[in-house]
Amino acid sequence: MLDPKIFKTIVEHTPLVSIDLCLVCRGEILLGKRNNEPLKGWWVTPGGRIQKNETWQNGLRRIALSELGLPVEGTDGFTLMGIWDHFYPNSAIDQKISTHYLNLPHYTCVETRPEIVADDQHSEFEWFDLKVVASSEAFHTYMGYYADWLIKEVVG
Repeated sequence: MLDPKIFKTIVEHTPLVSIDLCLVCRGEILLGKRNNEPLKGWWVTPGGRIQKNETWQNGLRRIALSELGLPVEGTDGFTLMGIWDHFYPNSAIDQKISTHYLNLPHYTCVETRPEIVADDQHSEFEWFDLKVVASSEAFHTYMGYYADWLIKEVVG
């Protein structure tokens, strides 16, 4: 863990590199209701920052295990969706400090819904129809972008 003062300086002055995990099962995506800022109260994909000296592969495995309780071997069929910028007007440390994530979202398609173990960052998890997420203002814009991309590139 970084000292909070150091982390605040980093968030104020640099982008953070992160990974989001898009689990897709039969046209639905797994989303968690977020407990923390930014995006507190929104249904979002599980994800997290890549840590210093951590490969993206190890970051993906750590995030899958810590946020979902899913052990992942290798990268277990996860595929990079590209590199996406996410900008938020607030941050986990201060409502007045914006956050910029350089995000590396990955998706995987599963035949059956895995058993998910909730973490302290999400109050609950649910599966949502990709078409609903892509078209409804009830979901954050970035989730709509993910859903739209997954419909076009993966689900068809």
